[in-house]
Amino acid sequence: MAEKSLKDLRSFLKELESSPGELLHVKRTVDPKFELTGVLRKLQEKGAFPAVLFEEVSGTRMPVLANTLANRTRLAIALETDPDQLTMEYGKRQDDLKTVTKVKTGPVKEVVMKGADVDLQKLPNITHCGRDGGPYISSGVVIMRDPESGVYNAGIYRIQIKGKNRLGIWPGVYAHGMQIIRANEREGKPTEVVIMVGHHPAVYMASQFRGPFDVDELEVAGALLGEALQVTAGETVDLNVPAHAEIIIEGTIPPNVREKEGPFGEYTWYMGNEEMTPVIDVSAITHRSDAIYYDVNSAHPEHNLTGLLGREAMLYKRIKAVVPTLKAVTLPFSGTCRHTVYVSIKKEYDGLGKNTALAALAADPFMKLVIVVDDDIDVFNEAEVMWAVCTRVQAHRDIFTVPDAYVCELDPSAYGIKGLTERGFLNAKWAIDATKPVDLPFQERAEVPDEVWKDMRLEDYIETPI
Repeated sequence: MAEKSLKDLRSFLKELESSPGELLHVKRTVDPKFELTGVLRKLQEKGAFPAVLFEEVSGTRMPVLANTLANRTRLAIALETDPDQLTMEYGKRQDDLKTVTKVKTGPVKEVVMKGADVDLQKLPNITHCGRDGGPYISSGVVIMRDPESGVYNAGIYRIQIKGKNRLGIWPGVYAHGMQIIRANEREGKPTEVVIMVGHHPAVYMASQFRGPFDVDELEVAGALLGEALQVTAGETVDLNVPAHAEIIIEGTIPPNVREKEGPFGEYTWYMGNEEMTPVIDVSAITHRSDAIYYDVNSAHPEHNLTGLLGREAMLYKRIKAVVPTLKAVTLPFSGTCRHTVYVSIKKEYDGLGKNTALAALAADPFMKLVIVVDDDIDVFNEAEVMWAVCTRVQAHRDIFTVPDAYVCELDPSAYGIKGLTERGFLNAKWAIDATKPVDLPFQERAEVPDEVWKDMRLEDYIETPI
């Protein structure tokens, strides 16, 4: 029996090539400063979000793949499931951790640059938004090891290219990566890092895992892949690197060094501010001889959807623990896939809607708005959710707020503890209980009987295809 081929970016692209409309090729040479992302913005204007392979990019020999996870169809292809089963499939897989397989070498070692040969300028230096502080590696999965537990952590953070061997990095104060940096700094130690650019999308989804800090996220990558992630030794750091990645950047974060970084177009579709952030001294770059550069367009739907499933699965699991009659959870695109959640429940007693909302607000610090609806509402249909809000809510009873809660410093409306005009991490969270009362009568939905229309074939009635 032939050995099953390993999953990587190449295997995923083959799947997209056989899926009509999911992958477009751009053969014309594009400028990595604005023109590349300009093409994606033009597609967005038309409501089109295909993955795009830019075959010729100025200043580099590497083609650039962008928009990879910009729709739920491709998320489903990556997890080998249907779009309506994504959250359930992610939740099922994420718990089936798989220990990494250590190999002697891998395709990512085909080209090795160390010492004076290191040159980040040979990579596609992409500037995404008009006011970005410069070119950014926006797709880099930053891999670190917690100094206390020894487990590997992975996350996608802001990485600004500052020179041929220097990067700025901003995980954000809340991120596990920043916790690792601070833990090392308390001991006066540097933090070794590996930045992975390009692999199977399941590995990217694993970097957005929202579980406990002591879970090894390279093992989560294996869980989502459905096979152990193959790793090999770093060239200049004491860390394992994904052997079948496209590009690996190795380096060290010196303790207590901060430099200006930013601004940067963020997932909120606003400009993130200039910050004083840690830096990375790059010690090695390795890549495939025909490497494909994987880019994530920052202030664009692709950025939002890349982290969607990890958050949805985490919310479902935590809400279900306190609300057994939970039916569905989704983070709508209109809420940047981070700050708003729609939740449906089978409401068995009055008050359950508000308890559900409180559970959801507590489950994720990013969450600002929760809308809870009955199980006859499809939470994946925003019009139905808003219909429930308009017809089942008494605002003075069913809307409540939680003032001065932690949200995220990237929220443009966040404020500091000293006042509303001070920039900070606080905001009011709010919830809408759009469920019907259990112990009071309520008008029935006006509907054509299901037995009449559910199995109806329109072609039996209408000649023009619809």
